[in-house]
Amino acid sequence: MRDNTPKTMRARGEADDADKPQVVHPTGLMVLTMASLLLWSVIALAQQHEPIGQVAALQGQATVQHAGSTQAVPLSSQNPVYREDIIQTLAASKIKLVLLDGTELTLGEHGTMTLSKFVYAPQHKMHQGVVSIASGFFRAVARKVLPQTLFEMRTGTAVAAVRGTQWLCEVTPEATAIVVLQGEVAVVHTHRSIRGKVVLTPGQGTDVRENHPPTAPKKWAEERVSRLLRATELP
Repeated sequence: MRDNTPKTMRARGEADDADKPQVVHPTGLMVLTMASLLLWSVIALAQQHEPIGQVAALQGQATVQHAGSTQAVPLSSQNPVYREDIIQTLAASKIKLVLLDGTELTLGEHGTMTLSKFVYAPQHKMHQGVVSIASGFFRAVARKVLPQTLFEMRTGTAVAAVRGTQWLCEVTPEATAIVVLQGEVAVVHTHRSIRGKVVLTPGQGTDVRENHPPTAPKKWAEERVSRLLRATELP
């Protein structure tokens, strides 16, 4: 007897009639998504107490406050850094971190940066990083791109999603200015109720202020770019 059981089932589980178009069941996609999220969680938990990078260069003074601690301690060159570390720089100071995936993060003077999330599992082709910038000048060079890559920078006014690129920004509590040197960066406002998205290509920048969507991409003046470069320049 020929097996007439269809390969695709409807959402309620009934078989399609032979003369009806087959409907793709969303359950398979949901299972894959849940499995991916579970794998992310397992890897993140396993890496929770492991260093995610180190201090590659330091000019002046910087401190770190580790997760669960209320005290900030001085940082030195080659010191390890961990997930959820809060990095702060003092006057006339800069710090460069190099993460396990080769990503370089540089923070200029009077800056505050939190290494909110970091998962790097090349064996599973997964890479996730979230850096929160409260204030200061910031430069990032994201080098490795895996199939499941998510790298974001978050500020009080903007969220920038990145794929293999180099960009600069200046952050204050009231505004975020971002310019791209290489690659592409997609920028939206931190608050989802403020609609609007821009995609920056090399040489283009945007400003994101309180209660306003990102400004249209435009080429920044050379002096404006140079000022951010100088503020974040380290060997």
